Amino acid sequence: MAMFIFQQLQQDYDRRFLSAGGHGLVVNMDDLPADQATKAARALAHVIKAAMAEQAFSGIEDIIPGLTNLLVQYNPLVTTAATLKQSIRPMLAELSDDVGAVRHIRMPCCYGGEFGPDLDELANTLGMSADDIIAKHQANTLEVAIMGFLPGLAYMKGVDEALYLPRRKTPRARVSALSVAIAMDQTVIYPLPSPGGWHIIGRIPVELFDANKEEPVLLKSSDKVTFYPIDINEYNKIKSDYKSGRFLIEIST
Repeated sequence: MAMFIFQQLQQDYDRRFLSAGGHGLVVNMDDLPADQATKAARALAHVIKAAMAEQAFSGIEDIIPGLTNLLVQYNPLVTTAATLKQSIRPMLAELSDDVGAVRHIRMPCCYGGEFGPDLDELANTLGMSADDIIAKHQANTLEVAIMGFLPGLAYMKGVDEALYLPRRKTPRARVSALSVAIAMDQTVIYPLPSPGGWHIIGRIPVELFDANKEEPVLLKSSDKVTFYPIDINEYNKIKSDYKSGRFLIEIST
C-alpha cells in the first residue's frame, strides 16, 4: 500500500500526549483533518500491536482507536506514561496506511416495516422513495471507523451523501437490538437494546456480540461492510440458522 506521512504528528509532542486517569495515555490527533486523524489513530494502533507481539512493549492492557485519538491503557505497576511516550514518539514519524489484512463483510439486513420504523419518514424528508434509500444504503461499502459505546457497536463511515441527516431531535428510550440506523455520514447497528437517537431503517438477523464466543465481537475497526437486502422470510431463516450454526456471515480478505 502507499505510504503517507503525517508531518503534524511529529510536532508539539507536549500537546500530542494527554493523561487519561492513572493508567491511560491519549495520543491526540485532532489537529489533523477528520479522516486523516481516524486513519492515523488506526495506523498507530496497528504499529503498537505489532510491537507488543514482538515483546517490544510491556504493561499495555488495551489499545482503543477513536475518531481523532488513540487511548492506550496500561498497568502502572509495570510501566509509566513517560516510558510509553518515549516509545511511541518515533512511531509517529513512520506511520503508513498498511494496517494489515482488511476484512470485507457482507451483512444481511431486513429493511422497513416493523424493523425500520423511520424509513418512510426519511423518504418524505429526503424527497425520495423508501426503495431509493435502501438502494443507496447498500450501494456503498462502509468502513468501521471506531467501536463503542456498547460492546460490539461499530460506527461505520461512508454512507451516501444523499442520506446525510442529523440525529433525531428526540431520541428513543429504547431501540431494539440489531437495529440498523443512520445519521450524518455513518451507520450503526445496536448490538443490545438501548436508548438511541439515530434513524432506524432495518434490522440484521445475526448477533454482533456474544460473550460465550472465543471472539465475542463480530465487527472490528477497519472492517469493510456492505449491506444486502433480505425479506422477512429470509430474515427468520437466517436468524434460526445462525443460532444453530448453519449460517455464517460472509467474510473475505
